[in-house]
Amino acid sequence: MKRPVYKNLQLLRLHWRRGTLTYLLALLIIGVLALLSHYLVQSIVNQQEASARVVNLAGRQRMLSQRITLFAGQLLAEKRNQSITLYPGEYLDAIATMKKVHQGLMHGSLSLEIPAPESAAIHKIFTSPPINLDQRLQAFFQLADSIVDESLPLTARQQAYQALSTMARYDILNALDALVLQFQKDSEAAIAKLQQYNRLSLMGMLLTLLLEALFIFRPLLLSLYRREKQYLLLLRKMDAEIAHRVSFQTFNDPLTGLPNRISMLEKIQTCIMLAQQNGSSLVVISVGLDRFKDINNSLGHDKGDELLIGIGERLQGLVQQYHGFLGRITGDEFAIVLDQRKENLELVQLMRQLLQSIAEPFEGESFCIHVTASLGLACYADDGANARSLLMHANQAMRIAKDEGGSCFRFFQPIMTSKMTRRIKLDQELRLAMSDCAQLMLFYQPKVDLRDGRIAGVEALLRWHHPQQGMISPAEFIPIAEDSGLIVELGDWVLVRAFEQMSWWQQQGFTVDVAINISAKQLLRRNISERVLSLTQQLDVDPRHVQLEITENNLMDNMSRILPQLQALQQHGFTLAIDDFGTGHSSLSRLRDLPVKVLKIDRSFVINALRDQKDEQLVEAIIGIGHTLNRTIIAEGIETPEQMALLQQLGCEEGQGFLFAKPMSAEQLEALLHKGRIDLSSKEEMA
Repeated sequence: MKRPVYKNLQLLRLHWRRGTLTYLLALLIIGVLALLSHYLVQSIVNQQEASARVVNLAGRQRMLSQRITLFAGQLLAEKRNQSITLYPGEYLDAIATMKKVHQGLMHGSLSLEIPAPESAAIHKIFTSPPINLDQRLQAFFQLADSIVDESLPLTARQQAYQALSTMARYDILNALDALVLQFQKDSEAAIAKLQQYNRLSLMGMLLTLLLEALFIFRPLLLSLYRREKQYLLLLRKMDAEIAHRVSFQTFNDPLTGLPNRISMLEKIQTCIMLAQQNGSSLVVISVGLDRFKDINNSLGHDKGDELLIGIGERLQGLVQQYHGFLGRITGDEFAIVLDQRKENLELVQLMRQLLQSIAEPFEGESFCIHVTASLGLACYADDGANARSLLMHANQAMRIAKDEGGSCFRFFQPIMTSKMTRRIKLDQELRLAMSDCAQLMLFYQPKVDLRDGRIAGVEALLRWHHPQQGMISPAEFIPIAEDSGLIVELGDWVLVRAFEQMSWWQQQGFTVDVAINISAKQLLRRNISERVLSLTQQLDVDPRHVQLEITENNLMDNMSRILPQLQALQQHGFTLAIDDFGTGHSSLSRLRDLPVKVLKIDRSFVINALRDQKDEQLVEAIIGIGHTLNRTIIAEGIETPEQMALLQQLGCEEGQGFLFAKPMSAEQLEALLHKGRIDLSSKEEMA
């Protein structure tokens, strides 16, 4: 099948080249015809002008003949009377002028602006009988010349005058009238011929335009019409594609292609309507990846997106086996909907299978990731009567699973809603408390040297006194601040208040080492070391008496980004400590290279050391490692004399806990600072 010209580029170029040449040729023809038409019109005008001049000259010849006759009669009269009043020169000038005009009419003249006659009829008038104008005029000129000839007698002159007068009155006038008439006939014939040529030129121009319209403009218009149809078809396809894309992006996640939150809510609501009709149930599972932000921060968002796509494919394959459907709700959260109610045991098995599937290593280009997830489950109609409540309750159960350490699943319970509501409310009220000096305050808990009871320093602990609820535990509001990002502002507030208190104590003569907890998010700011140093300089605080504590998990998870800040703080004289040591996953090589001087044993190990031999061995190992690396060891959460005695026996240098003192206000602490130590013997007697 022959391809259309407009779809074949080579044929299309040839088509346009031929069309262009034809168009230029047509323009040339039209131009030539226009010039020819102009020439013909101009010829008609010139012919008319020449004819008018010839008629005028013929009339002038008649007048000259009459004038010559008149002059001749006057000359004869004066000759008889012997009185001369007319000069023969004027007479001769009239004859010469008539001769010149005659030659111009007969042969043409540039001075008289008349062309030479081309008509045979005119030539016959001049040279042939019966008119023979040239012969008559020559005879007329001969008679006129003889009148002024002095050698002729008067009688001969008078006879010549009579012949001259008769010839001028009849022969010359009739011959000139015949000449004028013939000139007019020839002019009219030439004009008619030129008009015919002009009509032919006009017809040729119109024919050329018609051919141009048929063979140039018509194909051009057809080509443009085809192009316009193609363009409109393309626009319709684009509109359909755009509408499809808009619809797809409205109801699908652009990264994974899975249904998005809007689509999932509609699907869940449809399943609820079917469940109501069939009397069946519905299961909604919320899936949230653990610590996904850390993956994005460490590997980049491109790797994170690749991981999300891979996780979506894994979950999709598993969900299809259970005849359910999967969607991506937001960020690192997915939702699974199963349209049949399963027994709790089957649901537990399914949840474990989902956790195992997600936990399998994900291998991408030049990287391998191990990731875990937290799952939350809500059932219709026990846990919600509509799509939004079911999805929200499943998400709340998933959040609780994350708060409990992740890599686990939880079934929704009504109490979870109150917990989430409380978290949101506390987050808002904590922001308001930042500007209320009466709510947030710092308490201080002494650190005791377990060898002699000397107060080795204090730890600044943030407390929140809610106007309605009273004291709120840091274990409740600190995680909220971490999740919301408020921990950065809260940490800055603690630094400023602690340094102000240290400055005050220095003015009162107390030199106290103060430990301040600092979050990983604060350390991730590039200027944290300069900011902390600037605060100490403004408040005249010696950095050597400031101990900055960061939890082991936060430290190890952000090692590459935090280490430069820790090194800068150490260079400025600050003491660095690892808090909750033993609960994280630090290696000996990392611990050796970290610029920290203090290891704080987590209180959970201290509490269980007397109950479980393994915990005791672990505490002993931590103390041994710390001493080997020349680190100071502090034990947290000492509540009984037995725990103190065990730690003393294992060689722990310092301790902190309710056995020695509870966290207290700065005013209460000052009385203890005056003493400078705590009597350890009295604590031993309590045993």
